[in-house]
Amino acid sequence: MASNSDEIYRLEHVPIFEAMYGKGLISLGGYPAVERMFTDVDLHRKHLLDIGFGIGGIAHYLASTFDVQVTGVEIHPWMVDYATDSTLESAKERVRFLTYDEQGHIPLPPECIDLAYSKGVLTNVEDKRSLFQEVVRVLQPHGELCLIDWLAPADGVPTTELLFSTGELSHKETAASYREILAGCGFQQIEFQDVTPEYLTYVNELTDVLSAPEHIERYSDILSSEFRNHLLASNAKIVNAIESGEQLSCRIRAAL
Repeated sequence: MASNSDEIYRLEHVPIFEAMYGKGLISLGGYPAVERMFTDVDLHRKHLLDIGFGIGGIAHYLASTFDVQVTGVEIHPWMVDYATDSTLESAKERVRFLTYDEQGHIPLPPECIDLAYSKGVLTNVEDKRSLFQEVVRVLQPHGELCLIDWLAPADGVPTTELLFSTGELSHKETAASYREILAGCGFQQIEFQDVTPEYLTYVNELTDVLSAPEHIERYSDILSSEFRNHLLASNAKIVNAIESGEQLSCRIRAAL
């Protein structure tokens, strides 16, 4: 894997993502984590916006499991093609995938989305304010936001760091700075739920998966021993950051 996001997120690396996270996913916890993310959220007959849909698994899952339509937006055109091509026939009329336009805007008309969500993606976005302004533009009045993100501790300051695992930059807000950004864009009823213990479990589960002899044997042609060891070292750093209180995971909900 390479040292910047443009090289990390490439079509030929999909087998690596799926070996780590499961079919269709580039995020921790598998589909049970997706279910828990939407606990007590009413999805019925809503039009959802998936911010940073990756390879499409969450959008596919929601469209196939719930009575919803999902529009996903990403920065990589190949992801649009991959997610579209891998959509089950039964869900094809319920999902569509788009890239941002040349100005970085979401290519949707105003007030067409009921709920926007994102899982484990927005820590990679430095200018969250501009993104949320776009989200507000496409949300209907009283539209909702639901996301999972990594945060810096409440007594700290927003941080930018180079991720050991991928070489990407991670831009972690504090709860206070996140709240200020969301409120400044027009969101109200902003709620933070600490899900750090849950995501520590997911990190440890990924370590167990990567260490399992059957996984090593099955994916030996996809994950080299060198890269597997790199991932395990990265997981150990994440565990240390969580256990030392330097990194939190939160579910954030808000509404207009």
